[in-house]
Amino acid sequence: MKYRLSLICCIIILLPFVAISQQKIDLLILNKEYNQALLEIERQFATTPTVELYKKKGMVYQSLQEYQKALEAYTTGLQMDPDNVELLVQAAECFSILGNNTDAINFYKQAHNLSPQNLALTAKLGRVYINLKDYKSAYEAFSNIYAQDSSNVYWNKQLAYCAFRTFKREQASHLYEKVLEANPRDLGTYSNLIHTYNWKKEGNKIMETIGKGLELFPHSSELLLERAMYLYKTKRYGPAMVNFEKYLEVEKDPSYEMLMNIAISTYFAEYEKKALDRFNKLQQQNPNDPLVMYYQSLCYKKMKDYEKSEELMQWAIEGSTPNYVAEMYHHLGQILGQQRKFKESIAALEKSHELNPDKKEVLFEIATTYEEFNSNKTLALNYYRVYLEEVGGDGKNVIYALTRIDKLKEDLFFDE
Repeated sequence: MKYRLSLICCIIILLPFVAISQQKIDLLILNKEYNQALLEIERQFATTPTVELYKKKGMVYQSLQEYQKALEAYTTGLQMDPDNVELLVQAAECFSILGNNTDAINFYKQAHNLSPQNLALTAKLGRVYINLKDYKSAYEAFSNIYAQDSSNVYWNKQLAYCAFRTFKREQASHLYEKVLEANPRDLGTYSNLIHTYNWKKEGNKIMETIGKGLELFPHSSELLLERAMYLYKTKRYGPAMVNFEKYLEVEKDPSYEMLMNIAISTYFAEYEKKALDRFNKLQQQNPNDPLVMYYQSLCYKKMKDYEKSEELMQWAIEGSTPNYVAEMYHHLGQILGQQRKFKESIAALEKSHELNPDKKEVLFEIATTYEEFNSNKTLALNYYRVYLEEVGGDGKNVIYALTRIDKLKEDLFFDE
């Protein structure tokens, strides 16, 4: 009994000194005198090692970005007090920073179980789920937060992202709209909202959102590219070309893929010479890209330089993958036909149809080519018939084919 009373008396006597020492450490940390703080912590460890000292030691090492040492301090403190929420959270953050999200989740879960009403802790748990690409669990975490506090813009943004990744696109749109209403200068959210509208191809909303973003960020390469790409994907090539050029004014290092899209837009906007110049520059970057040679050929075809067009289309075919070859042979057949190389033209057109039997209109082109150069009109007649059998009543040139069949039959009858 006397021993216990003595121990209590000693603790009571030491408490003011411990408090003073703790204040000294806090002041050193506040003044960023981290080395002095560590020396004071070690000095106190020699007499009274406490959970609080391990927490402060971890905080100092975190401030120094020595996360492994911080983690060692926190986990040692947890051996003394396993249910210390603050230590669990700090250890989880160190695990997350070090890339160990699996252990971070376990520590955050322990802390969350001990303090389930702590929304900031729930949000941290949700962020680590996002890092692990476990979007379903992250969505549940941020949904629980939203049910209790729907006013926090940052948390709403996380929920919107998780809703999008779990295919709750309408909810994602609503949340992103709410985020932008509260914080219209959040540049990244404009792009995220645009992508949610893409799900239902809501073109008016997409263009409206891009427009609002550009009012605040007129030189945003990201938003300028979003507008150009939307126009490109919807095949409005003239406006796409103009907006791609605005994008180039602010983006000084565009990707090869973007330069390709710009060149293609220019071609389909019917600026063949300008497009050719852009494709020529692409060829300097990648001399063996068959798609570049393909479009170079088409540019020369539009400019009626059929020899150069033929040469490039041949090179494109030789270096291409099967997906492109049928279309390339189709164009090659047309290019050869323009040069009145009818035999070679028919061979290329037949090859195009062989590689892609769905290209039924090619049969019509073969028929007209045979009719133009071959004195034996039977071949043309047969191809017109094959064309009509293949397309039924849906072909673009059915009426013309029927008219030519009647005419060719008449000619063959008189020839006999």
